[in-house]
Amino acid sequence: MLNEFHMYVGTLMMHCQCIEHDIKLIYAGYLEGNFDENYSEIETMTLGQVLHKLQQLDNSDGSPYFSQGDYKILGEITRLRNHWAHTAYTLFLYEKGNSYHDAFSKQHRRLINDCNRLEKLSGTIEKVRLTLLKDCGRI
Repeated sequence: MLNEFHMYVGTLMMHCQCIEHDIKLIYAGYLEGNFDENYSEIETMTLGQVLHKLQQLDNSDGSPYFSQGDYKILGEITRLRNHWAHTAYTLFLYEKGNSYHDAFSKQHRRLINDCNRLEKLSGTIEKVRLTLLKDCGRI
C-alpha cells in the first residue's frame, strides 16, 4: 500500500510540474513579441506570480480562456504540492498501530482525490495551451 502511495505522490508531482510549465508557456505565448524572450522573463517566477499576470491578461479582452473557477483551482496547486512534498508523510509515518492505519488511510484518500483532480486539470490546461498557442500563431 505504501508503494502505491509513493506512485501517486510521484504522479501528483508530475501533474503539478506539467501544469506550472504549461501555464508559463500559455503566458509567454499570450504576450506580444518573441515567445522565447517572453518565456525567459518568466521562467524562474513562481506559479502564483505567473498566474496573477496570466489572469489579468486573460481577462483583459472579455473572452478569457480560463474561468474564475479554473483560476481558483490553479491557485490551490502550490498549497497542494507543498502538502504532498513537505507534510503528508509526516502525518502518518510517526504514528503507531491503529493511529498509523487511520492517518495513512486519511492521507491515501486525500492523495487519490487530489491526484484525480490534478490529472483532469492538467488535461484541461494542456488543451488551453494548444488552443491559445494556435490562436496566437505560435504553433
